[in-house]
Amino acid sequence: MLVCWCFQGKLWSHAEAGLTTFDTADIYGPSEGILGTFQQAWREGGNEPVQIITKYVPNIFNSRLTPASVEAAVKKSINNLKVSRLDLVQMHWWDYNIPGMVDAAKCLADLQAQGLINQVGLTNMNVDSVSQIVDAGVPVASNQVQFSLLDRRPLNGMLQCCQARGIKLLSYGSVAGGLLSDKYVQEPKKGLFGQSKYSPVDLNTSSLKMYWNVAKQFGGQEPWRELLQVLHGVAQKHNVSVANVALKWVMQQEDGKTVYPIVGLRSTAHIADNLRVLQLQLDASDLAAIDEVLQKAQGPKGDIYSFERGM
Repeated sequence: MLVCWCFQGKLWSHAEAGLTTFDTADIYGPSEGILGTFQQAWREGGNEPVQIITKYVPNIFNSRLTPASVEAAVKKSINNLKVSRLDLVQMHWWDYNIPGMVDAAKCLADLQAQGLINQVGLTNMNVDSVSQIVDAGVPVASNQVQFSLLDRRPLNGMLQCCQARGIKLLSYGSVAGGLLSDKYVQEPKKGLFGQSKYSPVDLNTSSLKMYWNVAKQFGGQEPWRELLQVLHGVAQKHNVSVANVALKWVMQQEDGKTVYPIVGLRSTAHIADNLRVLQLQLDASDLAAIDEVLQKAQGPKGDIYSFERGM
């Protein structure tokens, strides 16, 4: 599992627990600088360097990319992260109708050959785009995508594509911002006319609002709550949390060696719980019970990041 950026104390706590790969991006405000400061202090403390994976998200709407501009962006991330070489650079392309995507990826491959990048990755790319870039000779190591029990779009070809090509899938949103956790497990109350009633969901963060939109496409309140009840039963059987089950389901898809979820580090209280995922194994009856609910899901449909791009 990987962890996304946050504050220094939380970074130390996660690294000390053995969670030493951190995800960030060049467009995440000051996050690269925060992680760079942490990396420097961590190394000065006599520790082996942590792995920091970042993203290259060019503004393709207002400027035309050149090899020089791609190199400048990479060197800026190197400076921010206080390293001599980036561990992994994941490229995002906002609009497939704007030319230059494959050329930009090839520029990253050139910088990899020069020793500025260890590995080249992608983020939120669909099957066709991944195939175009790989077929152009770019050695793609990973593609970071949203993947959860609520959003199974990677199963519509992406996971199979990556597994066949030896590309890892780094999944974000695998607990849907907490929507797939014990927090929301509850038995419904009956309304005046017999309908099920649940406590309202407080969408108090942009992350929750984004994942709630996914939950609505999944089918809305009733299917989501039914899924939570099944996950709760599986969790009780294994003496783990609902979030553990949600994460492990993603990790066990296809060959069980392709998907690596990214977990948030907003709270250090989740560290021990997240580590329990590594010891969990869902059995055939667990997967069958979960699949029975998933068969009722309405969506989301399509390829990676499809409705977000208006496709």
